[in-house]
Amino acid sequence: MSTESHSEPSITEVLSEYWAGITYDDLPRDVISAMKDHILDTLAVAMAGILSEESRRVRNALSGMSNGGPCLIWGTRGRLNPAHAALANGTSAHARDFDDGGGPGHAGSATLPAAIAAAELVGASGKDLIVAACAGYDVSYRLLQGIGGFAAHTDRGWHSTGTFGTFAAAAACAKILRLDAATFANALGIAGSFTGGVWAFIEDGAWTKRVHPGKAGESGIDAAFLARAGITGPHRLFEAPWGGIFATYGDGRGFPERVTARLGETFNVSTSYLKPYACCRGSHSAVDAVLKLIAERDLQPSDVLSITVTAGETAINMLNVDPIETVFDAQFSLPYAISVALENRSVGLEQFDPPRISEPRIQEIFAKISMVLDSSIQLEDGPRLDFDLKSGEKITLLAGNPTDAKGSEKNPMTHGEVVAKAQAVLRPYGNEAAAQLIEAVENLDSASTLDKLINALSATPLPIWSVTHYDNNYLDRAGRTH
Repeated sequence: MSTESHSEPSITEVLSEYWAGITYDDLPRDVISAMKDHILDTLAVAMAGILSEESRRVRNALSGMSNGGPCLIWGTRGRLNPAHAALANGTSAHARDFDDGGGPGHAGSATLPAAIAAAELVGASGKDLIVAACAGYDVSYRLLQGIGGFAAHTDRGWHSTGTFGTFAAAAACAKILRLDAATFANALGIAGSFTGGVWAFIEDGAWTKRVHPGKAGESGIDAAFLARAGITGPHRLFEAPWGGIFATYGDGRGFPERVTARLGETFNVSTSYLKPYACCRGSHSAVDAVLKLIAERDLQPSDVLSITVTAGETAINMLNVDPIETVFDAQFSLPYAISVALENRSVGLEQFDPPRISEPRIQEIFAKISMVLDSSIQLEDGPRLDFDLKSGEKITLLAGNPTDAKGSEKNPMTHGEVVAKAQAVLRPYGNEAAAQLIEAVENLDSASTLDKLINALSATPLPIWSVTHYDNNYLDRAGRTH
């Protein structure tokens, strides 16, 4: 065991020292407003996600392991222990892949279920939750940049929500628990020992992707409570030459200067995007381009002879799922997203849950679309779309970086659009329940407890929605949803 001392603080120590001392009053107003939009978006899509089969099965598994607990399972009246509540609610938040991205990948679904569960347990305020969420988003985003960023991490086959989401949850819970700087650093070190999550699910549509944010939340809340109890974690978690994150996740290369760049000047909430479309973010810039073309040209499916999508290797691996049998398959098929955009001029949740691929008009468009590999195109370049029209005209669209698509810092959704999305996905709960959740989030700043928020999250779907949804999303003997 090395006993070498280091004169310079590690990057986890720098982040912990900073965030352990931050209060609500230290946050800029625009950061607070942006975070409240992300909180509303995450909670709304989580409430929608509880109707999914993946979410239901996770809840059943966890309920069978315990006799309840102090923390709410959102969209139900059930309760679990804090770690299991984070796992259940994080799974629901990501169950339909309509949650935000950024931070570690899917920031809200990893951060907020853990932070809210911890807050329920210790009686934190609305301001405490806002600060904790900001810590989770900022710390996890910075640490991910330390190994080269999302694209580099994804190219190696890691699902960053599973790997770096644990840091997001741990940082948020460390703030809720008011850990001092050294204990905060222990929490991050412990969290780093719990990280995991790979893209192997893309091969067969396995449900692990949906569970990764919940597992990150469960591991993060465990890390924070273990640290509070005196368990230590490696403070040089990233820098350790053998067994450190740079060595094991980054092929030995790290970018520590990116981790601490502009610390305290930018809080990295705005680097997270909100999703206007209910599919993988990698498709969003292409969907933007297609919807713009439709609006400008009144393009009809009957006008199109063929569409060729030219993309890089990572995009081909991520966005070319075929055949389409499940919601997951549809969300990871760029040709399907283009098909529903052309046919319905809408790429909302109703286009994916359940998939509409069996409809003849969608099948007809889908058959016109092909994906072609160009290894020189990087994930952040976005694909090229070549339209051959029946008129003989050819149109080329350069989609651009998916992370800059609608909902990003460069092209943000307005507060009104966030509210409208929340109202849409909360339709199964009725207008009153939607209004209560929106009001609770908008008034978090003045909430001395989270009682009103938890009460809003305890709404249950209207009976007709539950029956209709499960009738339309039955399980066959192979266990795949339709």
